[in-house]
Amino acid sequence: MIKKQLLLLPLIFFVSCQEDDPVIPEPELFTTDANPVYQSPLNLAADPGIVRSSDTLFLYFSAADYEIGVVYSLDDGTTWTTPDRDTENDYGALSGQSDHWDQTLETVDVIKVNGLYYMYYTGYRENESDNEHVENYEIGLATSINGIDFTRHPTSITSPILARDLRDDNSNDRHAMTSPAVQYVDGLFFMTYTGWNVAMDWTGPNAGFKILGATSTDGVNWTKLPDPLIESSDIVFSQDINESSLVYSPESNQWYIPFSTDRSIGLARSTNFSGPYDIYPQAIINPNDSWAGEVTAPDGIIEDGKLKLWFHGVQTPEYWPWVIGYAEADFPLNW
Repeated sequence: MIKKQLLLLPLIFFVSCQEDDPVIPEPELFTTDANPVYQSPLNLAADPGIVRSSDTLFLYFSAADYEIGVVYSLDDGTTWTTPDRDTENDYGALSGQSDHWDQTLETVDVIKVNGLYYMYYTGYRENESDNEHVENYEIGLATSINGIDFTRHPTSITSPILARDLRDDNSNDRHAMTSPAVQYVDGLFFMTYTGWNVAMDWTGPNAGFKILGATSTDGVNWTKLPDPLIESSDIVFSQDINESSLVYSPESNQWYIPFSTDRSIGLARSTNFSGPYDIYPQAIINPNDSWAGEVTAPDGIIEDGKLKLWFHGVQTPEYWPWVIGYAEADFPLNW
């Protein structure tokens, strides 16, 4: 069958590429910086979360020692500084709780609402997973008045604010919930996150990754949407979808979901949070041969006529170090 398809390709190409019917590639939406924009002194900065507060940009990331790190910038992301100006260590905005459900912390997003910073993160306890593929990631909440030092919400001390659905082995988030991303729009909190189902060693009837949604009136108590926002089968340029974030444009009433695939980053949009989502037909950020053999976990903001995205890259096949990259596109997008 493959040989037959290959033999047909020249004919298909000839018919579709007549002079009066040229093939026009999609425009390159984003320009990616050639080098990383932030590298931790410990060489581990992953899963960036970005938030602006006046003239300050805060960058949060999954850091060494199972904590959430933070740096800030006063020059729109050109240079980054730890709050204590220590150039040899990360500054921990939030650390894991020993012997609690969130012993290990990863994948973070922060928003600022009415002067208070809300940090949504994923946590798990080491070696408690009921499968060999993924830990029991669930979602917690911490808050801060300065964007630097965070304290767990009382609920998150003892349990996640948003937990896996354990009632059915085939539920969308039965085995893990990662990459929470939150926006506050018109008095409501909107969240996306990645649901994992690894039933039957990834062969179950609902196995795979899905971008899921939830809403809240207070940022603490959440209601999950019944249907996925995006599934792997929706992506035409990759067989995979995993970490994502959420960006909202009030001017155009558009929701944007930047997401990562097996190696690249894509983009989806909708005028309705619950979908349906249009997906840009090709990757918007691709890996490179130097510092980012894989690019993953985008997060972004819209400002100054740009959609700005931060993401992590990692050298392959060593998978070290983990650094933060940057890309931007003119906004509104040429899409």
